[in-house]
Amino acid sequence: MNDYLEIEYAEDKRPLTSYPSKLATHLFEEFSFKPGMKILEFGCGRAELLQQFNNLGLQTYAVDGAPSSRQFAEKAGAQFELYSFKDSKSIAPFKNIRFDIIFSKSFVEHLPNPIDFAGLCNTLLLPGGILVNLTPDWESNKDIFFDDLTHVKPFTRTSMQLFLEYGGFEVIKIKRFRQLPITWQSRGMNLLAALTALISRPRAKNKWMRWSRELMIVGAGRKPLE
Repeated sequence: MNDYLEIEYAEDKRPLTSYPSKLATHLFEEFSFKPGMKILEFGCGRAELLQQFNNLGLQTYAVDGAPSSRQFAEKAGAQFELYSFKDSKSIAPFKNIRFDIIFSKSFVEHLPNPIDFAGLCNTLLLPGGILVNLTPDWESNKDIFFDDLTHVKPFTRTSMQLFLEYGGFEVIKIKRFRQLPITWQSRGMNLLAALTALISRPRAKNKWMRWSRELMIVGAGRKPLE
């Protein structure tokens, strides 16, 4: 039986692009990551962001439940562990390492018990470490959210706030996020995308139309200093 990565991230369905590299660089700058920091990505998939994090000088570690992910992670320069997210009582990955950063994109919505995951992240982070999650914004994705058969837990900004609080994190940022790099530094382009979203339809083929409408939530929290 094929794993999730082989089905959802087959290259003919989702070809490789420069977007993950741009996003990794944006997050590196936005959250003031520093070269030498240890970053662990949960649900690393094809490790496209980890490749750029590695290029930026971070020490990269990867976890995924898909066996096919190992080759991508190791090629990107990351240490990899196969990990089952179905059992919340599983032994923590990289049990002898503590991290400065834990990151996930399009991951927490697949978990039936995200509060358990928040607690696991707290355990794996160093004091003062940061957890950064990106997940589809339910309010702008509800028409297409369950097109992915493995999605189980929609998130809003309110539930992201609770997720971080349950995990024992100090909330530092929760916001909606457009996956259009041209909007990240331009208020004018972001406004234009917001107007476009009003007329865009679900499952739009045009990238500008689609990503103007389908937003992500960025939720970031810091583990308190002990």
